[in-house]
Formats: sequence, C-alpha cells, structure tokens
Amino acid sequence: MERKKIMTNKKKLKIAAIAIPLLMIGIMIYLFFNFQKKKQKVEALKNIPAFSVKDISGKSIRNSNLPEGNKVLVYFNPDCEYCQAEMNELSEINDKHPDINWIMFTDKPLSEIRAFAKKYKLDAVTNIHWCNDPKSEVYLKFSMTGIPYFLGYNSGNKLVHRSTGAIKIEKVLADFDEK
Repeated sequence: MERKKIMTNKKKLKIAAIAIPLLMIGIMIYLFFNFQKKKQKVEALKNIPAFSVKDISGKSIRNSNLPEGNKVLVYFNPDCEYCQAEMNELSEINDKHPDINWIMFTDKPLSEIRAFAKKYKLDAVTNIHWCNDPKSEVYLKFSMTGIPYFLGYNSGNKLVHRSTGAIKIEKVLADFDEK
C-alpha cells in the first residue's frame, strides 16, 4: 500500500514538472503579446491621429486644424469627481500657461459641456476648446482606457505626456518642460 502511494506521488510530481513550465511559458507568451499590443497603441499616439469633432460653437475641430504650439487633449466627464478637481486646478493656474492649448472632449450633450465650462470659469478662455464627441470616436481612436485621460503634444505634435485617472495638472505641464 505504501509503495502504491509513493508511485502515485511520483506520477503527480512528473505531471507537475511538465505542467508548471508549460503554464509559465504560456503566461510569458501571453504577456509578451499583450506588451507588443500596448506598445503598438502607444506608437500610434506618438503623432496626433486623425479625428474630427465639433466644438461647442459648432466649429469643426480636426487634427489638421488644431492650434499651433503645445496642446493637451483631455477626455473628461462632467460628473467625474477627478475631472471636476482637475478643472478646478486648471481654472486657478491656466493664466500662468497661456502657451498650452487645451482640447477638451466628452460624449456628453452640449448643454452639459457648457455648464461644466461655465462652472469652472473656463468657458471664455481662448486657449481651451470644448468639443463634443457624441459617438466616443476620439475615445476609441486614441485607445483611451479611462476618464479623465490626458495626451500632451509638443509644438511639433509629438507625444510628451500620456496618463489616465487623477493627476495634478502641474504634473501634466511639467512633461512639456522636460522634453
């Protein structure tokens, strides 16, 4: 009986000795391909992808007619607490950074966008452009993964910042100084 138990244990060890390395190799292959896929998405963002939306005044905003200079593309939601905190911060420091153009996107109705911009006294600021993306095409085109989502591009339209979630606006702006 004892001998049979030892043989069963040896069999289990042999199976484990084969299964564990195969499982580890499978995980490594999966992680490698996921990393490659993520790398391709980031590479696609190195230059501003083509897009077309309308701003709150009905003017067409495209990648080809964005303002010259540094720009930050932000996908937000007026109901998002992080977005609210970040717009509060932006309203306090925007005067110090007139060289940064902010292109704000959301899929919410125009009335909500206007109310949100007005609430933070950013509705009449010339370096902030409020855009409606009703079908979330920008969100999908830029492979965004959360809200708020920030993409910073320098004057040469090269990506210098990418982040999602809560972040200090000053941290976004610091990336323009470093690159």
